[in-house]
Amino acid sequence: MNQNNKQKLLAVADSCVKCGLCLPHCPTYTHTQNENESPRGRIALIQAWSNGQLPISPNLLNHIDSCLLCRACEKACPAVVPYGKFIDDFRAEVHEDKKPPFTARLLKNIVQNKNSLHILKQTLNFYQKHNIQALARRLRVPTLFGLKKLERLIPLPQEAPILQTYYPAKTTKKKETKGDVGLFVGCMGELADSETVFSTIDILTCVGFNVHVPQHQTCCGALALHEGDKNTSDHLATQNTNAFSQENLQAIISIASGCGSTLREYNTVEFSSKVMDISHFLMQKEIDLSNLLVALKAKVTLHSPCSLKNGLRTEKSVVKLLQQIPQIALTTLPETIQCCGAAGSYSLRHEKMAQTLLDELLDITSPQSTDYLVSSNIGCSLHIAAGLREKNMNIAVIHPIVLLARQLKTAKAS
Repeated sequence: MNQNNKQKLLAVADSCVKCGLCLPHCPTYTHTQNENESPRGRIALIQAWSNGQLPISPNLLNHIDSCLLCRACEKACPAVVPYGKFIDDFRAEVHEDKKPPFTARLLKNIVQNKNSLHILKQTLNFYQKHNIQALARRLRVPTLFGLKKLERLIPLPQEAPILQTYYPAKTTKKKETKGDVGLFVGCMGELADSETVFSTIDILTCVGFNVHVPQHQTCCGALALHEGDKNTSDHLATQNTNAFSQENLQAIISIASGCGSTLREYNTVEFSSKVMDISHFLMQKEIDLSNLLVALKAKVTLHSPCSLKNGLRTEKSVVKLLQQIPQIALTTLPETIQCCGAAGSYSLRHEKMAQTLLDELLDITSPQSTDYLVSSNIGCSLHIAAGLREKNMNIAVIHPIVLLARQLKTAKAS
């Protein structure tokens, strides 16, 4: 290990006063009551390793890898320990010593390559539209090939037009353009979340913004970063920074809070300072859509992803935005629901804990209690939707901006 990196890890570890205020906020500690599965315990383990008191072992690596990086501990920490970066930095140091499961490696490799994503999208369309998926599941083909945990996340097919690089504001002579923004689609937007992509474009252009969608943007790098593959995450960060540098943009809009929290921490300040979650951007600009929306007499449950409430810390903007829909019956999940268990590729690496956390959420959700479950992160949405399907619970899981745009489209058509 590089001596300088060791000293940096030790400096962060020493800033933790071991008060334990983080413990009740940690999902893995809550469910195991194992100190090694707490933020304080993980910091102590890395501290001991950095001091040469603890050797690298599968047990040590597993305790660190089992962290969801929900960052709830950061929000509760009186010493403001940068726990998320601390864990990422340690994982980067021991990256060569651990090997993620095949499914996690497959997902990471696919999302980093646009050609792979395009091929996968075509393959999934064929797989679903010709009833191959249902047959494959009956024959347990995904299980036989070790792909069950990944295949279960496949969303329902979505029809969408080809994504353009520029969408002008829908303005009139009486309404001036508000400016230009960039839209970060990322790796999963076109593949699994196209309705959110086009709903965001509809909303932004409707309220007067020109929307740029740079062709050469790529994965935000979160999967690589949290796995410890710093070279790859740095390369992806550079590619995205360059892709959005060509236009004079007011903001770079993120539609997945997991991506947004990663983009906000890029080293290039000119880029990272402009990144905003779509809901927060609309609220910051004081956009009022209430007169453009038709009423929605439905029960809507709001799921706030960890990356939104603990990373970006803008979950209140989503509530304010959705409250613009007339007659909406909006409720939020109780604070006892700490994390849904998706956490990037976590559900592929730690299935038992991921399922435990998901079951907690599903146990308080029913078709009688809600019509829609809305979430601002595609990873969480796919994970929760898969759990609902497996329990035969017919509840739509969508992005809040999709719910908004559906009412807007209805209003425009009426």
